[in-house]
Amino acid sequence: MTILLIGDSCSGKTSLERELCNHGYNRIISYTSRPIRINESQDIDYHFVTADDFINRLDRGFFAESTIYNSWRYGIAQKDCIDDAIAVVEPVGSRELKKNPNLHIISFYIEVEERERVIRMMKRGDSVMESFRRIISDQGSFNGIHREVDYIIQNPHGKLNEAVEQILEILGGRN
Repeated sequence: MTILLIGDSCSGKTSLERELCNHGYNRIISYTSRPIRINESQDIDYHFVTADDFINRLDRGFFAESTIYNSWRYGIAQKDCIDDAIAVVEPVGSRELKKNPNLHIISFYIEVEERERVIRMMKRGDSVMESFRRIISDQGSFNGIHREVDYIIQNPHGKLNEAVEQILEILGGRN
């Protein structure tokens, strides 16, 4: 079963993914056509490919889901959607993956109060304007997501381990 973590900006998706990988789950590394950034590494942060390569793979049915964001392409390979694989995705990606009858998906929405998310954004260095832009953008993207996921996990400040334990319990444990 492929595990999807879905959540608004600064909900703790990546931290949860990292902790679940420490319990034996395998992180899915997405493909992207955007240029590599400083402090990113090939095949660790993303599989960085050219736009032509991405489109070629897309045409061959390589991707289980793909999207365009800020004119760059992003996608998850079919071959990576295996048991015990975990991916952080946007609602659009989750919907596309769930439509694929060949995939076994379990999805978690990571819920955090808006005030807490703004505090997290400020702590990571986002400007006030960027924080509110993300909040507003998320409101449209995540509208109705509660009805689309299999589980809703609360991830309040200082309770990451509790959220991890809750997910592990749902998945049948693994310590």
